[in-house]
Amino acid sequence: MAASRTESALPASSFAFDESDDSPAPPNYECDACGRVFEGEPGGAGLLIWTRGTEVRYEEPPLCEACASEITIGALLKWDVEEEEEG
Repeated sequence: MAASRTESALPASSFAFDESDDSPAPPNYECDACGRVFEGEPGGAGLLIWTRGTEVRYEEPPLCEACASEITIGALLKWDVEEEEEG
């Protein structure tokens, strides 16, 4: 006798999704420093400033947690060294 294949089949209703959850998916960002794509809120942002004619433009590109931490710590260390050199 052959074994029945109906044992492994799951009813279609078990694959139904709850469509009542209308919360949007977290946005994806690309880290401006390392290029890694990540989901959720950025760990920080860079600051780019440039001029075009008389107009000043600002851009705050997103950074992942790791790059935001590295850049912050690097800036604080540089600031500390510069303070010690001055006096």
